[in-house]
Amino acid sequence: MRSLTRSNAQPQISGLIYSKAAELLLIGLLLVFIYPFFFVISGTDPALPTASQSETKIVYYLQMALPFSCVAIALMCRGSGVCLPIAIMSYASICLASTIWSVEPYGTFKQASLMFLYILAIAAVCQVLDIGTFCKIIVKLLVFLMLASVVMAVAFPNYGIHQVSDSIHQDDHVGRWRGVFAHKNQLGAAASISVFTFLFLPRLINASVGFRVICIGSAIVCLISAQSAGSWIALCMLLVYYWLIGGVHASRSTLLLIVFGVSAFAFTAFSFFGEDLVALVGRDATFSGRTYIWHIVFDAVWQKPLLGYGYYAATVDFIRPLLVGAMGQAAVDAHNGYLDVLLGTGIVGLALLLFCISSVIVIGIGRVKTSATERDFFMLLVSFPILGLLSSFFEVAAMSGVQDPLGALTFLSLTAVPLYLRLDRSTYQWRTFAEHTGSAARLFRTGRRGTAR
Repeated sequence: MRSLTRSNAQPQISGLIYSKAAELLLIGLLLVFIYPFFFVISGTDPALPTASQSETKIVYYLQMALPFSCVAIALMCRGSGVCLPIAIMSYASICLASTIWSVEPYGTFKQASLMFLYILAIAAVCQVLDIGTFCKIIVKLLVFLMLASVVMAVAFPNYGIHQVSDSIHQDDHVGRWRGVFAHKNQLGAAASISVFTFLFLPRLINASVGFRVICIGSAIVCLISAQSAGSWIALCMLLVYYWLIGGVHASRSTLLLIVFGVSAFAFTAFSFFGEDLVALVGRDATFSGRTYIWHIVFDAVWQKPLLGYGYYAATVDFIRPLLVGAMGQAAVDAHNGYLDVLLGTGIVGLALLLFCISSVIVIGIGRVKTSATERDFFMLLVSFPILGLLSSFFEVAAMSGVQDPLGALTFLSLTAVPLYLRLDRSTYQWRTFAEHTGSAARLFRTGRRGTAR
């Protein structure tokens, strides 16, 4: 990877300054998009009716400002434009273009712009930070979220635990932990990622054994207390894939086929034998208790199958009123990430997003199997889209956008993995060229000295 001891644009300024600034910006960027401490920062109180509260806009302003700061640091450090991954930027462009045919153009434009800026910011940070620093920041953030969630649930239960008095009340959520997040499923997703990372990628936690045990215990407590069945299943399947990637000697394309094959088999099994398979947890085949709403969503999808109803607005402004009218407050979205993408950007958007995810998994697995020094880094980044694919069977947030723990980390991975491979390749090519030119120069100098004699 590139050395950070010197800036290309201004050699007299140490690149370490830009690196530290980029680290702080990455932490702030992830926090404002993952959005922990939702109730505290937003100025809302879950115990009061939503209509009587006015939410502050500070997080939205930060979501707009931090990406531009990331781009500014990258330009100052490298002195050139920001490299962008074509595939995920194409999907972001489709989401932004859906403003034209959206059922609510303003909502689509606002949310699609935030996604576009988030991807741009991650790409900018990748120009400054090496992959090791980048991944260790993510792990530190997960440590903070798990420890803070335990403190929030224990010390401030009105915020950290779902209450009977919540403004959006659901009987089956009462008593379940949500930690620093707005919903138990967000805590469950973050906890599943953390349990996997803390247990199987210990090199990324630069701490004592005792502190690592505390982190593992906190993540497990959060996962259990959130009682998110989908997060449990996604974690178990991720462990299967981790074993396949590390233990099966096959090409990355074969492993990708195995990954999607196992996923398809699991989904088919749940579709046909779901009632028997999940009787132990008392849910239906989606682990959310809401498969009965899918026929409404399918009917809506087939009315505009190609391009959908507009990113974000398709869920909030189109399908939500239909579901609430038919099923009540318990059904506010499709509770399936694939259906949500179909609603928003149609078959075109879903196909492009799945292409982005599959390509990142392929190249990421290839790097995991061929690079000993960067194995844990790419394994961490690849785990996010794999968990996103699995969790999207049960929940909508993993694939629908960047303002969610798993969604933000998934789109981070779709941006960072291609860029780090491209930057590493360009660095290798530059070094090879330098070695060849250096050898040629030495030969030329030797020849001139021989001629002079």
